[in-house]
Amino acid sequence: QTCALPICTPLNAIVGFSNILASTDDLEDKKEFADIIENNNSLLLQLINDILDLSKIEAGTLEFIYDMVDINEMLRGLEMSYRQKNIEHPNIDISFTSHMDKCVIYTEKNRVMQVISNFLNNALKFTSEGHIHFGYEEQENGLRFFVSDTGKGIPVEKQGEIFKRFVKLDSFTNGTGLGLAICQTIVRKLGGEIGVLSKEGKGSTFWFTLPVRPGNC
Repeated sequence: QTCALPICTPLNAIVGFSNILASTDDLEDKKEFADIIENNNSLLLQLINDILDLSKIEAGTLEFIYDMVDINEMLRGLEMSYRQKNIEHPNIDISFTSHMDKCVIYTEKNRVMQVISNFLNNALKFTSEGHIHFGYEEQENGLRFFVSDTGKGIPVEKQGEIFKRFVKLDSFTNGTGLGLAICQTIVRKLGGEIGVLSKEGKGSTFWFTLPVRPGNC
């Protein structure tokens, strides 16, 4: 029987290549198969975590713990983390480029980081050269966060679909198709809006807003 569930794709790969790995003595083949298994393990774990988040969202039990957050400190930490993560691709500049001198707001740090990290992960998947720049700016009604890349961009006909569940821009790229749907729900629960500006072949800018009191930032 054929399994149509999204979880079956990485699971089938893990099982299949584990069987092949056990039957080969070629060291290069063993390494290649082990890498495939490791990649699909990561994808399976991501998928399970995303499904758990969706379940919590629908049940109204996804935790939102608010505190005072230093936005510059948070984003500098992400910059260091993603530069290290992308060390094998020095032709892509990952930089925290736009910010205020000081910005401390009352918000849910982990969920804000989850959204920005998702944007950054997607940018890395679809950018082979150029830059990935991210940051925030103050607007009349709060803050606007963004991640801008010089990647392949998104066709106009797909831009209205990408925040739906299990929608993937590229079937050959690892991902669950759930990340942006979860981001949209998180941003809405935080009182903000989310969107994308993109032109095919020219890159994309994913953005979201957070309403904050003027005295907090």
